[in-house]
Amino acid sequence: MSHESFRDELVSLAGATTQDPTGFLEGLSPIHDAWHSQGTRTYGFLLFHHRVVRYFNANVGAGVKPPIKAFTKAEFQGMNVQPFVFDLAGTDTLADLATFSTAIENWHNTAHMGIGMATGVPMMDPRQNIFFRPFWQLHFFINDLFNTALGQYASAGHPGQFVTDDAAAGHVEARHHGWVSRI
Repeated sequence: MSHESFRDELVSLAGATTQDPTGFLEGLSPIHDAWHSQGTRTYGFLLFHHRVVRYFNANVGAGVKPPIKAFTKAEFQGMNVQPFVFDLAGTDTLADLATFSTAIENWHNTAHMGIGMATGVPMMDPRQNIFFRPFWQLHFFINDLFNTALGQYASAGHPGQFVTDDAAAGHVEARHHGWVSRI
């Protein structure tokens, strides 16, 4: 499936479930599984999950009590998950974003396993893990770092042009198709 197909499914799901948090999660389950199951990656790790986190926040996040917050380094260490180490300084080109995406995805795969072992949550099952708080805590952590990198990319390559990090991500998806599968 092309990145546009995944994006369009996510956009449609988000629009159809604005007042239905459970419907959003139930609809996300097969999309998330399909993304993980694709043979050749068409929609990059950071761009796909950035959109997923964005729509989760819009459709589900406000109703979650207590609010979900990104894992901290101390929480990762408490679960025997090595904290992510990457120098984001100077991550301001599409190639830098792709390098960052590969690095954090590799770390994230190990983090999923460690978090699952520590919490008992089925973190390795993309059809189920989206229903559990630790999945979102991990992806909020990752998304916060991606937003920092997107801001740097926008400032370096398009100073003063984008109004939000989401707009910078949308620009990459719409104008830099060759990079979408790598970011």
